[in-house]
Amino acid sequence: MNIAINPASLNALYADTLGGAGHTMVPAMDLALAASFGSVALWRAQFVALGEAWGAGPGWVALTFLPDEGRLVNQSVPGALEASAQGEPILALDMAAQTAAGPEAFLADIDWDKVYARYQHAVHAVGDALAADPERLNQAMLLDVRRAGVFEQATIVMPGASWRDPAKVGEWATELPADQEVIVYCVYGHEVGRTTAMQLKARGVNARFLAGGIDAWQKAGHPVQAKGEPT
Repeated sequence: MNIAINPASLNALYADTLGGAGHTMVPAMDLALAASFGSVALWRAQFVALGEAWGAGPGWVALTFLPDEGRLVNQSVPGALEASAQGEPILALDMAAQTAAGPEAFLADIDWDKVYARYQHAVHAVGDALAADPERLNQAMLLDVRRAGVFEQATIVMPGASWRDPAKVGEWATELPADQEVIVYCVYGHEVGRTTAMQLKARGVNARFLAGGIDAWQKAGHPVQAKGEPT
């Protein structure tokens, strides 16, 4: 999905991203970067490399969400009067403003709470179309895609579900059947379940996410079972 971006909007995004020196990245944002780039470190290395290779002239390096693929990418956006970018930028480095300090200084001053809020908004804006009908669970392959740390501490699962690490969706997506619907669930049905379904869909899997996650499922009185208990 291509969208037109004017310099004023990217400049505003750059300014709104700053001011987070000392802030820590929320775990869900860490997961989003790991699922898209392999790790936060690999994302940073690629982002910095794009910034350092920029050279002279106005422009931006943007972290952008691609709704058609459910993942994040780094993009170089030229400083034209109106630039075209794929997806929804959630973070932008203004190269004209950051020339002296460089991309590393920019990364050290990111307000990750604001970036994560923009990421959530971008995911939720397109994710509802992949919500699964709970009545179809019996016919689908059910996957638990709660973050590794969350799943480790969890005591219950949905009956018949098997866990997959959402940070490594690119590694296990090819193992899924092409002729069966796959439904994934996270805790609340927010960006983890949605983007995992999007990424699977982009790889040809008939995937959806469970709206409300296991939390809404349990509160509605549907059955759950102890983790590790035979189905």
